Amino acid sequence: MRPMCWTSPRLPVFALGMVLLAASLPARAELMSDASQFLADYDRLVTLKGAVDADRDAMAADLSTGKGLHQDVKHFFADRLEAAAVRLAKAADRKQMKVDLNFKGTKLEKPTPGTGVPSQDAASYIFNYDSWLAWQKQVELDISNMRNAVAANDAATLAVAVTSFFNDSRARLQTRLQWQEAIRSMKKDTGFKGTGKALPPAGTTLAEHVKEFLDDRAEWERLGALVELDRSNLRAAVQGGQSVESIVNTFLLDRRARHVKGVELARDRKVMRKDVGLSNGSEKESKQGAQASSKDLDRDDESGALDETSDTAGEK
Repeated sequence: MRPMCWTSPRLPVFALGMVLLAASLPARAELMSDASQFLADYDRLVTLKGAVDADRDAMAADLSTGKGLHQDVKHFFADRLEAAAVRLAKAADRKQMKVDLNFKGTKLEKPTPGTGVPSQDAASYIFNYDSWLAWQKQVELDISNMRNAVAANDAATLAVAVTSFFNDSRARLQTRLQWQEAIRSMKKDTGFKGTGKALPPAGTTLAEHVKEFLDDRAEWERLGALVELDRSNLRAAVQGGQSVESIVNTFLLDRRARHVKGVELARDRKVMRKDVGLSNGSEKESKQGAQASSKDLDRDDESGALDETSDTAGEK
């Protein structure tokens, strides 16, 4: 089966031509300032993710005494809210840089359907997932090149770096769409039916809700490590020409369990908000899977750690 991605994080011919063209076409003078703003927002989001992690640690530390817990939870949601705002700012930065470059991205291709052969669909998944990771490294290199060009006030090099960033981000999304298609195909191949439903949080007090949230978060992380182990086992089976059916089923079960736990985390956060007197309104929690939406073609921070979504997009 021909996977819908490139075999290594190198630009295809048409994208390479667009990068070379960027060096010859004049970019708007605003590109330097807009790229600087993007990098500032990028760095701010990294800082805020660290702050959210620290907020969870503070909640865990104060859970036994209850002292400061109310404020810890408020800080947690305030940092999450600011992170959401910075994400929107980054999206605006990317849009403005496209205007500066007069960038027109290539149209995404529809993913290639599965073959109905478990070993081939599993191979497609592993190939495209690994390519997706490789493209992320390329995107990070593009951002580093943008940073160096801004520091040197080199407009020509910046135009090339930003164009590469957009092309590589789209290539990364293309591989993501393909490995998501491979997962759907593996489900059909094995007749997989996801089981288990998210449970509402128990307890009635803030301390009880925070404890459940922290426990669910720890379980979500444990399941993430388990999914990664399953993926490694599947990769070894594919490369060794071994039977993959049982490994695929285990992988899909663990992936489903992690998705369910992510839904429970969203419910935990919702009751915690109410506990500390925060309304929903403009601060409403993000819908599960929203971070993995294919509508955002240029997202460059898709780890899922902030929203507890990760690579479980498409689960219901």
